[in-house]
Amino acid sequence: MKKIPKLVCEICGQEKEIPTCCDQSMIVQDNLLCCCEKCGYREKPECCGKVMTYLG
Repeated sequence: MKKIPKLVCEICGQEKEIPTCCDQSMIVQDNLLCCCEKCGYREKPECCGKVMTYLG
């Protein structure tokens, strides 16, 4: 079974699925979310005032 990558808040434990873009699941590269060079990079979402942590 394939593990679904998620983002988690280290403070409250809330989990979110990795967003999609261009019909692809985004990956974390240089601590930013990315799907392709055309779309560029996005900041990881925040929760409880801190950037969420990637769980691969």
